[in-house]
Amino acid sequence: MTTKFWQTTKVIAALVLGLGVMNAAQATYSSTYDTNCGGGGTTTNPNCDTWTFNNTKTNTQGGITATASGWANTVNSANVLLDSAYITLNGSSGLGVRNNDCSGYANCTGGPSGRDANEGTNPEHAIDNNERVDSILFSFTEKVNLSSFSAGWVSGDSDFTVLAFTGTGDPAALAGQSYAGLLANGWSLIGNILGGTSTGAHNFANSTYSSYWLIGALNTFVGGDPTKAGNDNFKLISLAGCTCDNAPPGTPGCNGGNNGVPEPGTLFLMGAGLFGLTRINATRVKFAAA
Repeated sequence: MTTKFWQTTKVIAALVLGLGVMNAAQATYSSTYDTNCGGGGTTTNPNCDTWTFNNTKTNTQGGITATASGWANTVNSANVLLDSAYITLNGSSGLGVRNNDCSGYANCTGGPSGRDANEGTNPEHAIDNNERVDSILFSFTEKVNLSSFSAGWVSGDSDFTVLAFTGTGDPAALAGQSYAGLLANGWSLIGNILGGTSTGAHNFANSTYSSYWLIGALNTFVGGDPTKAGNDNFKLISLAGCTCDNAPPGTPGCNGGNNGVPEPGTLFLMGAGLFGLTRINATRVKFAAA
């Protein structure tokens, strides 16, 4: 009885030790990895990909396709709930957003390929927060870590807000939700960031991997500074980020952090633990034979 007790104790101790080392190793991987692909399309980081939107709402890089769709809080007179909006294709200056409740301009409805036949006056053809907050949802066919975009056109200011879906499964349809309500339905705020008056790179370095990213004008509904909002008008020409192919083992939400895919370090530790268990079992057989 005493021999069996000590044998069981050794097995439990080996398992606890192995799990403790595994957890420590997993925590180390993501905390030491620099995911910043700053530059918004001009980055020289070899681990980064750039998705460019020049008169197109889709772009494919490294086998991963990004698709843009427009959104704004245009439902009812209070402008609280989200509804779809038109993406305006503005050549080398990039993507803009035109609300579906626009008035006072000719041909406010969407034109060929989703482009307004008459874009109207500034800021209605840009991503702006004048009366309503415009955003573009970028849906990717695989998870990516976005960390910058390039603005091809800015009028006034270009302060912006970035959210990423970090919940389980696919996000619920945005239509009918509020911006604030997104935070209670699987979306996480990456940041409310002052972008300045210049075109070019707008960086928001982070460690999140997601297939869904929402980028828009500075948004007071999710904590944006109201004293900075109201005059942000810009167009987005490209996105820069890293794919899971370039992420280290154990990256949360990518290749071993939350999706259960074994990482090399984990497999090594599991193998070491199994080897230890076989040694304990061999010792037990030896004692039994004696």
